[in-house]
Amino acid sequence: MDFDKLIEDDMTAEWAKELIQRLSPYPYLADFLAIVVAFAVGAVLSLLLFLLIRPILHRFYRRHCTMNTELLVCIRKMIVSCVGCLPVLCISYSVWCDGIHEWVAVLICKPLFGIVIALIALTLTYAIKSFGLWYKQQRNAEQRPIDGLLRITISFVWTAAIIVFISMLIEKSPIYLLSGLGAIAAVLLLLLQQTILSFVASVQINVDHLVELGDWIVMDSENVNGIVTEITLHTVKVRNWDETLACLPICYLVNKPFMNYTAMQKTGGRLIKKAILIDQRSIRFLSMEEVEVLKGFDILKDYLEEKEKEIAQYNKGRSGFNTRYLTNLGAFRIYVRRYLEQHPDIRSDMLLFVRELAPTSTGVPLEIYCFSKEVVWTPYEKVQSAITEHLLAVLPSFRLRVFQDCSDIYQEISNQVDVVGGSFLFERLKNPVYPNNGDFPGEQDS
Repeated sequence: MDFDKLIEDDMTAEWAKELIQRLSPYPYLADFLAIVVAFAVGAVLSLLLFLLIRPILHRFYRRHCTMNTELLVCIRKMIVSCVGCLPVLCISYSVWCDGIHEWVAVLICKPLFGIVIALIALTLTYAIKSFGLWYKQQRNAEQRPIDGLLRITISFVWTAAIIVFISMLIEKSPIYLLSGLGAIAAVLLLLLQQTILSFVASVQINVDHLVELGDWIVMDSENVNGIVTEITLHTVKVRNWDETLACLPICYLVNKPFMNYTAMQKTGGRLIKKAILIDQRSIRFLSMEEVEVLKGFDILKDYLEEKEKEIAQYNKGRSGFNTRYLTNLGAFRIYVRRYLEQHPDIRSDMLLFVRELAPTSTGVPLEIYCFSKEVVWTPYEKVQSAITEHLLAVLPSFRLRVFQDCSDIYQEISNQVDVVGGSFLFERLKNPVYPNNGDFPGEQDS
């Protein structure tokens, strides 16, 4: 320490001059005293800054989020780490004051700058953690978790701090240090390949909202069918409906096809797509008597009467093969469509149709395409089964048969079928018995 300048300075107090004169024979003691005074000044400034910043941050967080103990502790640690740099910076400044021994400055400054870098990195770490705790209190936080992204960001912060500290020790630019680590970086990229791919996939999933917590996903290639319970940086956990737990690499959700049923659940309509295989041998024209019987269905009566008028008008002046007739399959197709349109569990405002597909060796598929109001699995299956059971039960009223491979022996004579071992004759439907209101019995509640 240059005591002569301090003694000659008019701004120096008398008590300070007297203290300096006493310390002049002990130069290293003076260095130590200067460091202690600088630390004390920095500590006082840190305390004042801490008392100033903490109420401001607390007021800000109270206004924008619900305060909790974990968040308060994290904020307090962030402020302490930030203001903790002041004593170290004061010591670093005092070390380079005129008169401090050079070897003392070299010995102390580099560790002090390392402490400053560490405190800055620690401040950023607690700031990121505070943001994560604040984000968890938001409405859609559970559907869009960012824990993996925050951990990656913290890793980048500490990696940058280490690189800056090493470059300071060797007195080289961080860019020079990074260029010298090219080979090591290549090895690290090879070793961390899966982590990098997982990070990129995690970013893509969060940005595009491909999967969120609570979504029902189906990935047939991996035999996965269930609810997403957890999304981490590397894996996605799915609770299957059979109560097994599937852990998928997060990259699979980007690289492999899967089905997300969340949109279906939000729209309130779940697809019913089934086909009834009609035996082609049972398709034929309806006689006038059979048409009159089918008018017993209220939902078909107006259609049949309208078609009768249309066909009668068309058949005027025609005979033989030039005339038109109603078909039993056409009448049944209209019946199915109208039955679905007035069904209480079917969305009539969504796409609904009944169509015939190309005939095959197993019959003519009559496809049903509609949407159920029930989207939960168990009620949905109940609605679907009840509709199928009703249509199969009402099918013989239209003189139609379902195609199926059966070991029984069929004997067919003019649309009369006798099944050996359990006969069923269409003839018994010539005089069907209906309820008093004329409607055909609907399906029973199941």
